[in-house]
Amino acid sequence: MNSNETALQVINKAAQNGAMICFDKDNGFPQVELYRTEVTALTINKDNDCFLISKKYMPKKEMVDRIGEAAGVIFVSGTTSAQTLEDDMCGRRTVYIGTAQGKVRMPDGTWRTSSICEYEFDPTLRAMDDYDVTELTPETKKRRKIKDGKELTWGDNLAQAIMDYQKTARQRANTGARLRVIRELVGLPTALTPEQVAKPVVFGRIVQNTSYILQTPEGRAMATAQALGVDVSSLFGGKKIADNTTNSSSDNMLPEQIHTKMEETEPQNDEPDFPDEPTNAEDEIKKQIEEKGFTIDQLMTSYKDALDVTSGNGKNPYNMAQKELNNPNATIETRDSMIKRLNDWLKHNGINV
Repeated sequence: MNSNETALQVINKAAQNGAMICFDKDNGFPQVELYRTEVTALTINKDNDCFLISKKYMPKKEMVDRIGEAAGVIFVSGTTSAQTLEDDMCGRRTVYIGTAQGKVRMPDGTWRTSSICEYEFDPTLRAMDDYDVTELTPETKKRRKIKDGKELTWGDNLAQAIMDYQKTARQRANTGARLRVIRELVGLPTALTPEQVAKPVVFGRIVQNTSYILQTPEGRAMATAQALGVDVSSLFGGKKIADNTTNSSSDNMLPEQIHTKMEETEPQNDEPDFPDEPTNAEDEIKKQIEEKGFTIDQLMTSYKDALDVTSGNGKNPYNMAQKELNNPNATIETRDSMIKRLNDWLKHNGINV
């Protein structure tokens, strides 16, 4: 029984047990020995592995990574950006947009690349939806979650929930975009129903058939070269691998001989190495300054009424925070200082953030 038949048996058995099959069992199996199919059944814990969104379960980052690996999805690009929106319903807020693109290997060994997928995560709007609020006002910010038609007397209020969602907003936007790539390439829904998440989900990926490759002299030589860190092109001198005109064929070489041959054929260069581009610490600093700016912006949005006042020494916390956001020379220290001063001011006024 070959690997395709074994994989098909696993898929059929899982389907009989009610599992969701995210693999084309009719056309997804390779027809050449160079590739084979690996089948993986994943069990998703709806409480630990998912976010609950509108009564559906959206996998978290860790589960998305496992799904992508099981389905053979390789992500080739991804970004996350932020923009500020303002309207009468939700007020002024920061929204995060994640983009991602990926690819999977097809049965003939070629690659299928997805479109550039986007996912928008709005922490304020998401929290309002979870708390059954249709308009953000000073009164609704104090609301706690509704259960069985009644407001709970414990737990976070809406304003605190917005702050919590803000902390993971960038990652959730990125995760949502990656899930849309998986949906396009594999067919898995972005969010699962309670019935779907209760059963295992079966994925298949096409990988190189290592056992078959190692049965060939060329495959053994290349595998040995790769294990030793040898440049295969220099090993064979730019000639075709299947060269039977010489008795010094590399399939008869020992690993030590391959390494020696590589040293002999590789051209020597006495010029010093040009240094690689150093890791740019400035990018990380800019990212931290930006994230802390989002925190300040969210404090201003959630507690404008408490901040937009004149203090005893004639200062307006809201205006000072806005000045910090507009400061082109802002640093991590100035951002942290402003966040602390805003939190201290709110705490002094009986608001615990």
